[in-house]
Amino acid sequence: MTLVSLPITALYAALSGFLIIALAANVVRLRLGKKVSLGDGGHKDVSRAIRAHGNTIEYLPLALILMALLEINGGGSTALHIYGSLLVGGRVLYSYGMLIPRSSANLARQLGVVTSWLVILGAGIQLLVI
Repeated sequence: MTLVSLPITALYAALSGFLIIALAANVVRLRLGKKVSLGDGGHKDVSRAIRAHGNTIEYLPLALILMALLEINGGGSTALHIYGSLLVGGRVLYSYGMLIPRSSANLARQLGVVTSWLVILGAGIQLLVI
C-alpha cells in the first residue's frame, strides 16, 4: 500500500477549516443576538453572515479537491501555494466584503469571487495539461 501525503493541500484545508468555523460562529453569534432560531429572521446582517458562510462552503471543497489532485499528480509546490494563498485570501476578502453593511457589491467581495474562480479554473486547466 502506498501512502499519499498532501502537505500543501492540508495546510490550506486547515486554514479553510478555521475560516469556516469563524464564519459559522459569526452566524450563531448574530442569531443569538437577534433571537433567531432558524434562517435570518428578516435581519439583513444575519442574512449576509449566512451567505458569507454558505458561499465559502460552496467554493472551498471543489477548489481543495482540485488542489489535492494536482498535488498527487505532481502539480508543483509553487503553483499549489499560489492556488492555496489565492483561495484562502480570496475567501477572507469575500467574507469581509459580505459582512460590510453595504447594499451593493464591493471590491473585496468581487475580488474574493474572482480569486476563487481563478483557482478553480487554473487548477482545472493544469490538471488537464498534466
